[in-house]
Amino acid sequence: MDKPHDEKKELIPDTCNCGRGRLRHGVTEYVTKVSGGVLIIKNVPALVCDLCDEAYLSPEASREIDKIVQDFREGKLLAKPIAAGEVELKMKEVA
Repeated sequence: MDKPHDEKKELIPDTCNCGRGRLRHGVTEYVTKVSGGVLIIKNVPALVCDLCDEAYLSPEASREIDKIVQDFREGKLLAKPIAAGEVELKMKEVA
């Protein structure tokens, strides 16, 4: 007999990809470039590694982020302007 599919349980890892950290419920910031600007979404619920601070988002949080990004692109979202700097990493090739 097949077990019922539980998307939430299947997608929640116990340990971080760093191999040593344990995940705990917390919040993170989601930063993305949108239309040449930067959008920061604060207080995003996530599972956060207690050692390296890597954050894992739930499918629900990801869907909400997608909605916010779409609203921002369409000018439907009033966002506080922030100063941001952008630099490019240039490394020498190693032979």
